[in-house]
Formats: sequence, structure tokens, C-alpha cells
Amino acid sequence: MRQVAAVAAFALWAFPLQAEEQLDRLMQAMQMDQVIEILRDEGNAAGQEIKTSFLNNAGGPVFDAQVDRIYDPIWMHNEISTVFRQELTESQLERAIVFFESDLGQTIVTLENSARVAFADEAIEELAKDSYRTGDRDSEIFRLVTEFIQVNDLIDQNVQNAISADYNFFRGMNALLGGDDADLLAELLSQQDSITQETETWLYSFLLLAYQPLSDAQIRENIAFSRTDTGKAVNSALFESFDRMYDKIYFEMGQAVSQVLSGSDL
Repeated sequence: MRQVAAVAAFALWAFPLQAEEQLDRLMQAMQMDQVIEILRDEGNAAGQEIKTSFLNNAGGPVFDAQVDRIYDPIWMHNEISTVFRQELTESQLERAIVFFESDLGQTIVTLENSARVAFADEAIEELAKDSYRTGDRDSEIFRLVTEFIQVNDLIDQNVQNAISADYNFFRGMNALLGGDDADLLAELLSQQDSITQETETWLYSFLLLAYQPLSDAQIRENIAFSRTDTGKAVNSALFESFDRMYDKIYFEMGQAVSQVLSGSDL
């Protein structure tokens, strides 16, 4: 009896360990460390824009260090891993690993990361947006990118996340400077149409650039994966983890700004 109990206890212990190994493997296949480094670079660039727009270039290196601390790569990785651990079953982890470790999966992740890095150059981003605005809406790649965006609900999800992040940024500022959070949310929601248009332009420009090297068949295979329960679970986990992460990041960024404006120590 003791031996059976010991075997059962080992099985209960081994299953989570196996799941953790699968999770680590999926994070590696999705090149999440590189994604996080890209997000950190974007965060540092956003910090410089905030210094110009909100602080009249005040804050100096102390504010820069605060931004770097807020975009903590270990914490960011843990936030994403936590949501994936909560949202994906063991079988979904297995199927996601198969897709993202495949040649196509690796190609897609690499192309998306490369396009994201390229967009750090404003000139390249503007060229991509001009190409989208003047491009052929009847082309097959445009139709496939539209299908991919719709299947993954990318526009509405990104708009919601953007409004939530902005809300938390100003809520962080209000924590020291004062202000009505309800009025703030109403103001942001009144801008939803313009945010949606900006998001749509960015998504099409980004994906048309990223997926241009792919064949139509490869894009269709990516869409087919997105339609599966596993693809939907991965997409949901990504949005949930990024939403949680950016709500906290932008709240703390708002606090950092308010501390400079109020003359407090960071």
C-alpha cells in the first residue's frame, strides 16, 4: 500500500515538472526572450518620447533607470509564462510546441521579430504604412492577412489593450497629481475610433511586411493553426499576458512621470 502511495505521489510530482519543461520548450520555440528584448527596446524608446512630451526632457538618467527597471526582463518572462501555465492544457502545450518548433513556425516567429525590429526605424514604419495605404486590396496576400487578423481578433484585442494601457498610465500619474479616473476612462473611450484606425493601419502594415516572404500556402497553414483550439488558446494567452504586463508597466511609468512632475524622489 505504501509503495502504491509512493508511486502515486511521484506521478503527481512528475506531471507538473513535465508540464514546466514543455512550457520552457514552448517559450524557447516562440523566441520569447528575443520578443522581450524587442519590447524592452520599445519601452526605452517610449520612455524618451514621454520625457519629451510630458517632462520637457526633465528626469535625466534617473528617469531612464526607472524605465529600465520597469521593463524587467525576468519579470516580463515570468508574467507571460504564468498566463501560459494557467491557460494551456498539457495537450495544447504539446501541439503548440509541434507547430512553433516546425520550420514554418520558426520562420513565422523570426519574420515577425525582424519586422518588429525594423519598425523601430520610423522611416521603415512609414514606408510600410504607405505601402499598405496604396497597396492592392484585391491581392491574395492582402486577403490572407485580413483573414489572419479576423481569425485572431487582432484589431479589437489590440485596441482594448491599448486603451487599458493608456488608462493605467494616466491612473499612475493621477496617483500623485490627482485626477478623476472615471473622466479619464471616458476620454479614452471617446478616442476609440481613432485608436482603432491607427491600430488597423499598424497591424496591416506590420503583417504585410512580415509575411511578404511567405508563400500563400504557408500563410494559409498559419491561419489553419490559428483556427484550432490550440491556436486560439495560444492567442488568448498572449493577449492576456501582454494586457496584464502592460497595465502594470504603464501604471508604473505614469507614477514615474508624476514623481518627476511633483519633484519627488524616484
